[in-house]
Amino acid sequence: MGHGTTFRRLALAPGDLLNLDDARGTTVSVGRGQVWLTQYGDLADHVLDAGTSWAIERNGRTILQAQNATVVDLTGPGASNLAVPLASTAEPFQVSAWIERVANEWMDRRWSPYL
Repeated sequence: MGHGTTFRRLALAPGDLLNLDDARGTTVSVGRGQVWLTQYGDLADHVLDAGTSWAIERNGRTILQAQNATVVDLTGPGASNLAVPLASTAEPFQVSAWIERVANEWMDRRWSPYL
């Protein structure tokens, strides 16, 4: 079981999305750029600037979106089961439909996307 700590560095283009499922305990560190982060069950969204880190607090889905050209380091369980980064240009209708559905579900709970 002791596989050591998993580490992954990702370069993201503006608008790229990352989905991290059940990544509690994973640390997201922004080396360059800025990411918007929302995690399952959290009423607030978070913006992480270069030089800042965030420890994912709960399981469920955590979503990161690059706000500009960004380098992100993931350390912990979420780095090993990460899918290939999902570009915002890939299947835009599916992504926008999902974002709209989430926005509608959370609209009454202070949810506001960062533009």
